[in-house]
Amino acid sequence: MGINDVEWKKESEWLDTVLKEAHKQLDEKRHLNDKIKRENIETQRELWQEVGSVSIANELDQLSDFMSYIDILRWQKRSHGFIEKVKEKYEKMILSPYFGRIDFHESGEAGAEKFYIGISNLVNDDYDVLIYDWRAPVSGMFYDYEIGEASYVCPEGVIKGRLTLKRQYKITNGKIEYMFDSNLKIDDEILQEILSKSTDDKMKAIVTTIQREQNKVIRNEEFKNLIVQGPAGSGKTSIALHRVAYLLYKYREKITSQNIVIFSPNQIFNDYISNVLPQLGEDNISQTTFKEYMHKALGYELNKEDYYDMMEYILSSQDSPAYQRRMNSIKYKSSMEFIHVLKQYVNHVQKAGRSFDDIIFGGKLIISSKELRELFHNDYIDLPIKRRLQKIKNRILYLLEPYERKSINEAAGNKIYSVKAELNEVYQQVDRLTDFNLIDLYMKLFENLEQFYHNVNTEYTKEEIVDIKSYTLENFKYHTLYYEDQTPLLYLKGAFGDLPKTTDIKYVIIDEAQDYTPLQYEVFHQLFDHASITMLGDLNQSINPYMNVGDYNNISHIFSEDNTCIMSLSKSYRSTAEITRFSRKLLNKEVTAESVARHGDEPIVFGFNKEEYIKERIHRDIIKYKGKGYKSIGVITRTKKQAKEVYDYLKDRVEIKVLIDDDEEFLNDVIVIPAYLAKGLEFDVVIIFNAGEGNYNSEEERLLLYTALTRALHVLCVYYSGEPTMLLQGS
Repeated sequence: MGINDVEWKKESEWLDTVLKEAHKQLDEKRHLNDKIKRENIETQRELWQEVGSVSIANELDQLSDFMSYIDILRWQKRSHGFIEKVKEKYEKMILSPYFGRIDFHESGEAGAEKFYIGISNLVNDDYDVLIYDWRAPVSGMFYDYEIGEASYVCPEGVIKGRLTLKRQYKITNGKIEYMFDSNLKIDDEILQEILSKSTDDKMKAIVTTIQREQNKVIRNEEFKNLIVQGPAGSGKTSIALHRVAYLLYKYREKITSQNIVIFSPNQIFNDYISNVLPQLGEDNISQTTFKEYMHKALGYELNKEDYYDMMEYILSSQDSPAYQRRMNSIKYKSSMEFIHVLKQYVNHVQKAGRSFDDIIFGGKLIISSKELRELFHNDYIDLPIKRRLQKIKNRILYLLEPYERKSINEAAGNKIYSVKAELNEVYQQVDRLTDFNLIDLYMKLFENLEQFYHNVNTEYTKEEIVDIKSYTLENFKYHTLYYEDQTPLLYLKGAFGDLPKTTDIKYVIIDEAQDYTPLQYEVFHQLFDHASITMLGDLNQSINPYMNVGDYNNISHIFSEDNTCIMSLSKSYRSTAEITRFSRKLLNKEVTAESVARHGDEPIVFGFNKEEYIKERIHRDIIKYKGKGYKSIGVITRTKKQAKEVYDYLKDRVEIKVLIDDDEEFLNDVIVIPAYLAKGLEFDVVIIFNAGEGNYNSEEERLLLYTALTRALHVLCVYYSGEPTMLLQGS
């Protein structure tokens, strides 16, 4: 619906009012910051003149004065930091103060009230709200309703009424570029314009185009745990970050960014999403990966394989003599069956007897073996074994301490050495009695694996179990910890009470949820059973055929049904309709999710006689698409080895980067990257390197190839040598 001249004039006048107030408040903050800077300089001058240097010889009064000045300096530093953040808010606001407006006629009221919606609140000295934060309760109606009956929930209850107007704006550099009234959902005009643009270095906030189904996830507070299933390009990661911003706004008196953690697939992805929360005016939360947390928790006793090294092995080592043995081992250790085995083993170890000796020092009984058994089997029985042993150790050392002190005080001359030697023997005995060796416990599980798998419904034959057992024990001789053994070890470490408390974490976000095994979710539950967990993923993008969730029903026993909700996203926004249609044919099943009606060229599928010719074509394509103005081009290979080969061919011909390690920085440019590192990323142009039958030759790689195809926004080129992979037959 068009806007007439009278309305344009009113809107321009309102924008002037808003900008005037924003400029005024920005100036006030600048003056306040200048004042704090001057006070800080004066405080430092007074500290030097009145207190000077502090030494032991000086009186305590001087030290007290010194600490008082330090407290003042700390307060000034905190105030300066806070004001700088507020200044940034106003500076952004002056450029684009709001993006939406709703007129809401509350039931029982005389007329409709206007609500302008932006990134942040703006309130004047008379407490009039000029702009409402997009996270405010009333702002939710902008995303959830069209013209007609509407309502929102606030502390006073449910407020009902009617939306009489819904207006969207594009304001740049303090000027209205355009605006329009809409009785439809936020879509075509603004959404299409944003989706048709080239991608940027970093993911951007989507606050101006949040869709109704996305908003329901962002604001959901009914359930402690959310499982969000959505197709490629449905905005799952953006939703997760906007949900974080919403929680920080809603519970700003109770939580900070330090109370939230996000688990991402890799550090490349962490870098890619690092700008979203700052754009929304929030501090970045803790970003980590499961691998990073696990490797830190397991320590450095053994050399630990990286997840992506395992992926490279799966994809490129089929000719290895031990390949099938390892695949069987990976599948077994990622299975529901193995979880049951682990739980039986934990129960067995917790109940098993443990031998203790009398602790004697200087001919005196410090504590008897009977007393130690009593502590272990009765007094501390409710504690996990690691904590039981630690409490016993602490008890022994507590009882030993007075004898130790007395013996040392009474020792004369050379006797002191014999006392210390005896003490050392006692300490070693205590260490042996309370020893907790996770690796030994894990190896004992496999040494006696048949004992535990007999009590489980198994899909494996006795011979297969024996082979998995021997394969695992053989590998430990080389002091290398394969990735598939790391999660079981971490689970045992938690089950035996040897993981640190994480009670300060109130909210957990798990992105790419499909790529975690049920056992990894058991670990998440161990760590964060008190926290609210939001899991977002797409079962069709499981890049590892052997280590994935399989189905969300596989984790239903972990998260209480009463406190957990599975929510589905039904629309994809990333790719053109042509790319989406082509990619989905790869899945060999009906996909009901919609795609946004944005059209482009059909994907290019082309064959070559040799791989070398594909590289030549990629070289020409890069020059062509860069010439057309596309910023990001992703050349996606199947493996790291292929990525290196393609990069080596292209590096002297065009400007190009290669990403082959999961801790590298994401750059919006021409990039060569293996498919398993590309998940979660997006590119203007995606070029698939060699989707030939000799490369993607396994049904297990179908979802990996699908994930690679769905990274494309505008252009998709699929090249192959020889015959195309049978996985593309449907396409």
